[in-house]
Amino acid sequence: MLKQRLPASFLALGACRGGEPVGLALAERREATDTASLLALTVAESARRQGVGRALFDEIETALKQTGTRAIGAEYLGGTDPGTSEAAFLKACGFDEPLHGIHIWGGSTGLHPEMPWVHQLRLPDVFTVSPFKTLTTQEYEEVRQGEGVWYTPDYSPFADEDLIDKERSLLLRYGGAVVGWMIFEPFDTRTILFKTMFVHPRHQRMGRGIALAAEAGRRLIRDSDFSEWLLFVEGRNMDMVRFLHRHVACPGVQKEVLWRTVKRF
Repeated sequence: MLKQRLPASFLALGACRGGEPVGLALAERREATDTASLLALTVAESARRQGVGRALFDEIETALKQTGTRAIGAEYLGGTDPGTSEAAFLKACGFDEPLHGIHIWGGSTGLHPEMPWVHQLRLPDVFTVSPFKTLTTQEYEEVRQGEGVWYTPDYSPFADEDLIDKERSLLLRYGGAVVGWMIFEPFDTRTILFKTMFVHPRHQRMGRGIALAAEAGRRLIRDSDFSEWLLFVEGRNMDMVRFLHRHVACPGVQKEVLWRTVKRF
């Protein structure tokens, strides 16, 4: 085994055979905590099923324990089936059963005709929808002050604010006050990311969030700059996950899951 420390909080271990590299493991210690993340663990095809991966993990676990680490988390991208080789390997190393971390959905903007709710759901006239760029300084401060009061930081419309597409992102107003938003961010030159959607709790049970998503979808259909869409939904947001399964799943829509698991020492 070859061991090399990278700058700051990273730790990398490599495995060689006959002078040739056959495996690599990379972890990061989280500052001011006793936890770490397993960022990568890969073994050359010719060296798999020979215990190299397990030996790499055992070595990196030992090294992390020496730094005071008490738990290590891992994430991997896969399909909806939990019974994968990645899951089997991590469980064999002592990790918990992997759980849904983030659901990732994507498809063509031309698929919206297969989702009739996009065309049917409308907001009542007492609501107005405007581009994010119409947010006033006063509204900005009011929404900022609402963080932790009527919405959690996870749903902040200002995360990575410099990346927001302020022309396409939408604000929902009720009685002149901002009560929701749909934040878009360019993912690449042809893909738009549905980044954050939130509606004030007093309007959620009336389906205003879904109606806002429908309005965004209709606008996206008319937008010639992007041909693909992508959205991420946290696994804990089960209401949205169920909605996606009922109303967004259709031929042509791709779905992946970012699985998460942890091992405590």
